[in-house]
Amino acid sequence: MEALLECCCGIDVHRDTLQVCILKGLTDTPEVIRAEFKTMQEDLQELVQWLRQYNCNHIAMESTGVYWRPVYEAIEEYHSSYQSLLVVNAHHMRNLPGRKSDIKDSEWIATLLRHGLLSPSFIPDKTIRTLREYSRLYRSFSSEKSRYLNRLEKFLQTHGFKLSSVLSNIYGVSGRRLLYKLAEKGYLVSTDVLEAVDRRVKASKEEIHAAIKGKLVIAERRLLTTLLSKIDQVQNEIEEILAIMKEVATPYVPAVEQLDSIPGVDILAAYMMIAEISANPQQYFSTSAKLCSWAGLSPRNDESAGKVKSRKILHGNPYIKSILCQVAWSAVRVRNSSFAVWFWSHQGKLGKKKAIIAVARKILTLSYKLLQSGEFYDPIVALQAFSSPPLPNS
Repeated sequence: MEALLECCCGIDVHRDTLQVCILKGLTDTPEVIRAEFKTMQEDLQELVQWLRQYNCNHIAMESTGVYWRPVYEAIEEYHSSYQSLLVVNAHHMRNLPGRKSDIKDSEWIATLLRHGLLSPSFIPDKTIRTLREYSRLYRSFSSEKSRYLNRLEKFLQTHGFKLSSVLSNIYGVSGRRLLYKLAEKGYLVSTDVLEAVDRRVKASKEEIHAAIKGKLVIAERRLLTTLLSKIDQVQNEIEEILAIMKEVATPYVPAVEQLDSIPGVDILAAYMMIAEISANPQQYFSTSAKLCSWAGLSPRNDESAGKVKSRKILHGNPYIKSILCQVAWSAVRVRNSSFAVWFWSHQGKLGKKKAIIAVARKILTLSYKLLQSGEFYDPIVALQAFSSPPLPNS
């Protein structure tokens, strides 16, 4: 097989060490140069100097988890003359027979890169990677807040307080006032309810007072206070994360506004979508179909002997898939929107879960076209996105 690159490097990334191999020459027996580096910052700079010493500008690395990030960013920052920098999936290299060491792994990575047989993973620019970290942290903190709210509801039910029966949100404005008074005094009287409950609450003051009658001892009041303070702490952290996300996403305001124009997509969802697919997905994915496949919104191709074994959707990126499904559920509730019309006319045949996956794919396809063209949402563009056939199975 003909070699395409005269000098290239393969890096097998581990938590504490890097196994590195450079192949030089276009012959069938290239010069092999091996080295091992630690993963501390000083060692990463030594790696970059070593690459520059051998004038190696084509690098590929295989990594587990997030260990590739500091290596990638060190090469990106200090090796300004590199021409290609790839993070590759181990799936492409795991079937080589006879590889029994990490040194062989790095040499195999360099060999595949030398012959142009590696497919790079999607690695957006550093600003998007930073926004992605905050987006996923927001998701984690939101889940944590939900867990504490569930614990709070369990506590109230355990002690006979039926606040959720009369308030749609036990931690809304009225709910917070009532719970803080309860934690302070251990019981509530009718005047406390009158002072705490907002006039917009549908339930009467008598119903609320009846639902929250009871008494807490000192230990129980302390536990309630701890839960309330923890929820407030997480909420403050979530608001701080949102503020930072807005600041980081400043260069992408036009893209955020474009996505925000789509029914069901708000500003927060737009931030999260850009954090996962970037503001210019057309630079990384040649078609919207490839983007949908990467996101895990395409049916798998599992056919043998003329029989289709499965059409379940791919695993893909779980973060963007989750965001798009939430957006899809919001979009189909927008009255008279193209998404709602399509969903309610197909969910009987496909089932709600399959239909919502199809809507999520259509939203991602539409987002790709809008970001590519620089236009805002238009019903005609939506109809063009809906012209593709629905997923047969998911």
